[in-house]
Amino acid sequence: MKLFRQLLLLMLVASAIPTALVAWTSIRDTRELLVRDAQELAQERVKQLALKIRTLLDEPTRAAVGLGRLPGFFELPRARQQTHLASLLTQRRELTAVTLFDAHGERIPGLQAFALRDIPPSELAEHESRARALLPTSEVRYSEVSWSASRHEPVITVAFPMGDPIQGFGAAEISLRELAEVLAREKVGSSGFAYVVDARGRLVAKNAAALQSDRSGVDLSQRPAVAHFVRTLRDSPQAETFHVGAFGEGPNRIVGAYAVLPQPGWAAVSEQPIELAYSQVKSMERRSLLVLATAVLVALGLAAAFSRNVTRPLRTLTAGALELARGKLGHQVDVKQKNELGELSKTFNYMSAQLSAYDQETRRLYEGLEQGYLDTIVALANAIDSKDAYTRGHSQRVGEVAVEIGREMGLTERELKWLKYGGILHDVGKIGIVESILCKQSRLTEDEMLVMRGHPEIGDQMVAPISFLEPVRAAIRSHHERWDGTGYPDRLKGKEIPLIARIVNCADTFDACTSTRPYQKAMPLDQAMEVMERLRGAQLDPEVLDALRRVVEKKGVRIEGQRKPVKLAS
Repeated sequence: MKLFRQLLLLMLVASAIPTALVAWTSIRDTRELLVRDAQELAQERVKQLALKIRTLLDEPTRAAVGLGRLPGFFELPRARQQTHLASLLTQRRELTAVTLFDAHGERIPGLQAFALRDIPPSELAEHESRARALLPTSEVRYSEVSWSASRHEPVITVAFPMGDPIQGFGAAEISLRELAEVLAREKVGSSGFAYVVDARGRLVAKNAAALQSDRSGVDLSQRPAVAHFVRTLRDSPQAETFHVGAFGEGPNRIVGAYAVLPQPGWAAVSEQPIELAYSQVKSMERRSLLVLATAVLVALGLAAAFSRNVTRPLRTLTAGALELARGKLGHQVDVKQKNELGELSKTFNYMSAQLSAYDQETRRLYEGLEQGYLDTIVALANAIDSKDAYTRGHSQRVGEVAVEIGREMGLTERELKWLKYGGILHDVGKIGIVESILCKQSRLTEDEMLVMRGHPEIGDQMVAPISFLEPVRAAIRSHHERWDGTGYPDRLKGKEIPLIARIVNCADTFDACTSTRPYQKAMPLDQAMEVMERLRGAQLDPEVLDALRRVVEKKGVRIEGQRKPVKLAS
């Protein structure tokens, strides 16, 4: 309690809580103002963008409409009329085609001008089709935006009346390449973007950072800001000329703004991730948190200065606890203070000493239990080997060779222990084989061999109830499986065979080659290894066989003529 009261008093003196209240109040009072500023900035951005777009459209439109206001144009000679058309295209590079129609909406032959290299006949026909859809008209009208595949740019057709009273109509195709260039130069923060959509929410043009498609006409009506524009324009065409607000949900929320161009019914739209649009809010919050963190650090510094005599013993006790966690039972700490921490350190040292005593006793009991398990296993193996003088010691030798192979393959000590148990117990199922077959000195008949091949399953069933032998069951059941899948009892193949069984199989075969049996004499080591090599990839796992060869080469063991267990251990 002394430590708690000291630290609490120091934090209150350092005014951490009042500072936090001031920061929270500041954020609450200024957040709304900063959000409004960010929205006004977005609104001003789209209004300026809309003004630029309006200028880009108005200039070529005025030039084209000016042709219709020439007095007596239709009474001029055809050559003069064509000269006016060609001059119009020359003066305004944005105009790529001009077509004149009579009062009935029929194209006037010879009064069509276009940039021959820029417009293929198919696109010229589309231009005429868009123009006819706008006629007749008593005012300037714009078509929907189309995409020029040959020029890779969006285009729009404007139709206008000619003469007063109306004597005919004119239609001009306007390239929107410069609109795309203006948008490409438009910056909306570090990760926002701007684009233009028509009255149905389809893309007209965009800047380099926006969206996924490069073509006009893509439907963007599902984007929140565009959906708001389309809905507003449909319900109240004159309701507003601009709008700004937060759109979307969750991590995809944006600050979106749009400004409407009544003619031709487009909207200039900008979008920016909400966290970037409101960066001033975030900056203010970070500054407030920095002030709060500074106050906390000051409080902690004061607490450290006044409680140094408390923290040092705590660090010592913490280090001692870590030593206990790492297994260094009996570790003692040296804390000489006369307060509660001193009493705690004495209790810690007593606990550590008691844990060390309990640990030593537990280790002795565990080692005795494990030795009892091993003695039982060896007794079972000896019971099997005692039935046949030729195989006496076979199980023990297989276990030891299997351990050496496993060590060469980099297995853990725990896995090596299960290898040893598996090698010793691999033939435990032979207890269930009648002695007339088990001890027969001549080659077994097919029926006898079938009975003998049942010993892996018998052994597996015998050890199944013994929980601590669960990891070695695979060695007992599968040590006669073959790498090529022709073994028994489950006809496993390749690495379907558990590794412990593949290693025991190799060790078992090695011992069979290097020990005397009723049907063969013990082979010299080099001859035994030749036999093993012939079984590579058929019965034996090549990787395990390579490990056995390295063991033999390292140990240099002489096997020929031995009747005692082969000792390969270092």
